[in-house]
Amino acid sequence: MRNGRGLFTAVLVMALWAAARVAAAPEITFVPENPRVGDVVFITLRPEEGLLRAACSWGGKSYPFLATGDLFALALPVSLRSTSGAHRATVYWKYIGGGMGKATVSIQVEARDFGVQHLQLSRKQEKTYSDPEVKRERRLIASALDRVGQERWWQESFLMPVEGRISTGFGLQRYINNRLSYRHRGLDIAAPEGTPVRAAADGVVSLADDSFVLHGQTVIVDHGHGISTLYIHLSQLAVGDGERVRRGQTIGRVGATGVATGPHLHFAVYAYHEAVDPLFWTHLPAR
Repeated sequence: MRNGRGLFTAVLVMALWAAARVAAAPEITFVPENPRVGDVVFITLRPEEGLLRAACSWGGKSYPFLATGDLFALALPVSLRSTSGAHRATVYWKYIGGGMGKATVSIQVEARDFGVQHLQLSRKQEKTYSDPEVKRERRLIASALDRVGQERWWQESFLMPVEGRISTGFGLQRYINNRLSYRHRGLDIAAPEGTPVRAAADGVVSLADDSFVLHGQTVIVDHGHGISTLYIHLSQLAVGDGERVRRGQTIGRVGATGVATGPHLHFAVYAYHEAVDPLFWTHLPAR
């Protein structure tokens, strides 16, 4: 009799476990449908029940979905290393009640021609790239860009932080003194020294430093959900670490500090530490 009761209990437990495993999948939407290299794909989950956690596997990395009201959202970067063509993003989820599942979506990435730029620097400027102090500033910048605020402070398209001529576009292959150096990961906007620089969106200052020898005076703003903006070569800082800033607030002034050929703002946007096109963020698609 005990064996029969044990068998019934085991069958019941397995049935309940199986029922939990086949819980309804959340509704998954993403825009844009055909992103370009350097864009961001906004993926939204609308779960049928309480969601414990969710993540997306993309390009060999795992990115978390974070709560936005009753929804879960992710700004998925299409990095400069991405190739054009069809790519798969796999979404995993687990409900509070124990149900779990996954779904794979195909994302068609469009190619872009970024072009090439040749930059001539003095010998002193070029040597700055190998200055031991540069390791410290790269480490501090990397730490700030790794931050993932649980609250999403940005809601709308970003402001251009300063008006001016774009002297160097995003993604260019940059040659320094005729040697291939790196891909340009932001926009260079030429403007007179002292021009106010505005925060592109609401956020919290994750780094404000006036001592960098390569990047010059630098501000990084964490906008939440893995999105940060970077402002370098400033002549003056107007904010400090940990300060809450509003969209359009003056955070510094245009300069030529660090290694720069003239007064300009280097403005960059990062999604989970991947450089993405700032111009995309100034005209966000409807989500």
